[in-house]
Amino acid sequence: MLIELAIRLKQLGKERYGVIGGDKLGQLTSQPPDRVYWTALRAWGLLLPEIDSRPEVLRRLRSRGAPVLLDDDGGRLDDRTSDAFAGLPKAPKGWDDPLSPLNFEMARTERDYLRQKLCLIPRPGEQEPSLLARLVAARDSFKSKSTDLPQELDSRVDKPDRIALGVARGAAALAAIGRAVYGALIEELMAREGVPGDGTFHALLESHFAAFAEAAGRCDLDSAEQLLPALPAYVKAVLRETKAYIVEGKPYKFSSLLACYRTSEVCRKGSGRARLLDTERSAQRRREWEPERHNTTPLHYRWPIVREMLADLSEDS
Repeated sequence: MLIELAIRLKQLGKERYGVIGGDKLGQLTSQPPDRVYWTALRAWGLLLPEIDSRPEVLRRLRSRGAPVLLDDDGGRLDDRTSDAFAGLPKAPKGWDDPLSPLNFEMARTERDYLRQKLCLIPRPGEQEPSLLARLVAARDSFKSKSTDLPQELDSRVDKPDRIALGVARGAAALAAIGRAVYGALIEELMAREGVPGDGTFHALLESHFAAFAEAAGRCDLDSAEQLLPALPAYVKAVLRETKAYIVEGKPYKFSSLLACYRTSEVCRKGSGRARLLDTERSAQRRREWEPERHNTTPLHYRWPIVREMLADLSEDS
């Protein structure tokens, strides 16, 4: 069913982007679509309240096509409901036809339904509406195609969200410089081993400092740790040492971060996959590294996807 859905969206519906499994049509992805959006289904109130697990949803959906077993009096032997979703609008035309194309365009009834559900999303652990709920309720849309969190968001935030938004912007800039630091550390280790390189990330640190150092230096890490209490100690150490390096304002002193970046990488990946260790295995991993695929952009928190969804939901037709 998931494979069929991907084919109908990508091949028949001509959707270019956003189809999970679209790059390998006919194969089941390692992360099935329903597992990817499971959290959203629950958080957005699309599932019935009594459903507490993904297997329960799958059981109910499978039971829809099963024959109904009756007792001698004509009553159902299995009285468990097959409903899983909370008042979904009518399925689009051709939904049950496996040869009918599908696309991501929403009918007005679908937009109204999704808008209603999103408007009810509270902040985690609170009763106050989330920032997403307020944006949807106001039918806000944003024209800029930048991946940065736009300043227009500030008009919709309250005090807690203002703090969180400030942390997010600072962390985005901090991550951009941190990613460049990681690349520069690998370049330095490879140079010590006699592996030629062009110093891409050494040079990138200079331009990243010019572009992101001011915002990164303002990142409130105390607030970040309050917002994310489960943040591992090794991540906290990397953030604080990277911020101190940025505040010092000397991009060429990135080597001082090797120890904390090495510890963090080993904690996240394990010693077998780490590139910063002083081992033969890590040296091999460095030689296999593809620097052109190393991302040094700021964190975007999937804002472009949220922006497109808000634009879809703001339409009336």
